[in-house]
Amino acid sequence: RTLALPPACGERVGCADHQQARPANAAMLGISSYDSDEEAAEPVAEPPAAAGAAAAPAGVQPKAVGVVAVAAGKAAPKGKAVGKSQSKEALSASRLKHIRKEVDEAKSATAVVQVVRRYLEDQWDARWGADALHQIAKRSTARTRKEWAADLGVKKLADKLKALTADHTSLPGLGNEGVDVSLKALDALRRMNFQEAEEQKDALERAIVSLVADSWKHPVKSLARLFWLGAPLKLQGRGGSGDYANLLPAELRARAPDLDGPDVAVLIAAMRREGLRDEALLQKVVGRLKVEGIHAGLSATDLVEMTEGLKELGGEDEAALRPLGQEILRRRGELNPDESHRVHAAFQAMKLPLPSVWMKPGAATKRGGSQILTTQAFAPQEGHEKKRRGNNEIERVSPPRVVRDYKMMSY
Repeated sequence: RTLALPPACGERVGCADHQQARPANAAMLGISSYDSDEEAAEPVAEPPAAAGAAAAPAGVQPKAVGVVAVAAGKAAPKGKAVGKSQSKEALSASRLKHIRKEVDEAKSATAVVQVVRRYLEDQWDARWGADALHQIAKRSTARTRKEWAADLGVKKLADKLKALTADHTSLPGLGNEGVDVSLKALDALRRMNFQEAEEQKDALERAIVSLVADSWKHPVKSLARLFWLGAPLKLQGRGGSGDYANLLPAELRARAPDLDGPDVAVLIAAMRREGLRDEALLQKVVGRLKVEGIHAGLSATDLVEMTEGLKELGGEDEAALRPLGQEILRRRGELNPDESHRVHAAFQAMKLPLPSVWMKPGAATKRGGSQILTTQAFAPQEGHEKKRRGNNEIERVSPPRVVRDYKMMSY
């Protein structure tokens, strides 16, 4: 607040000529007239917001009052309510990338659900939603998958994805990856038992039409998902894509080198269905199992089901079964008793007992073209483990001896 300075004429503050120039809040600050017969000046009322600055007394226009009048006189823009949030805008590319990274780097289904609860209402996008539900399905066991399916947040996520896949206008809105997002959402909904195969038939046939129109120029993972999702159904496609049953296996065979572990697992699971076995595709899939690191991204349950599928389909290639068995033995702690029994029985039926998937210790030679290759296999032995650094430099101190013979203690 500012105080009025004495007038230049040298008169008292209560001078009649300068009485009107005194601010209205002078009495509040303890400044009053010294004349006993002077009446107290009436406070100047602030003008209402609608009247604007014109309602102020003539010749007096306090700065603070003027600011209030101008601010209050501004009309709110049309279509925007004061104090209410504006309509949700589309998620930016950078923000979408950040959320998808969070979902991808989550170490457990619990961590994925936390991400879903954080962003579902305010920052929804079908692309990260499909990723999230698929991660929950892949990072859960058969028991915890049922528990997560009863979670309120996961149910809301599933409902949004159901609406996406049921809407025939939703795919063009997602651009080139619309079909891929839809297939991933259908995969997750099927794994979490939110939808049965028959409920997805229309959405899958629309996906076939889009893939054929694009000449199958989509990731091979989407084609493998479509093969698995359509296995229980008799899909015909629409609009000239009726030869889907021959087109998709041929495309998968041509792009077999791009298949990863999860793709191989779903293809083997699909070919176990009656009438879907493709011998040429099976050979391509078994060949991929010989590649080092192909089992990355597979759960222990996936490994067990893949083993049973190879036994059922006759894919008994020792070069493919040995790495598979070694991976299962490395992760045997993740198997429950039933899965452990099943995988041992499957390997035994293929005449390769699971404990023998490791090579026997010693040297072995075989001819490779014009060369003779020698392979040396080692088996870990007790006491041969690598010791910690520095153990050879520090000698352990022996504990003090306790002598119970008091006669010997006297010497």
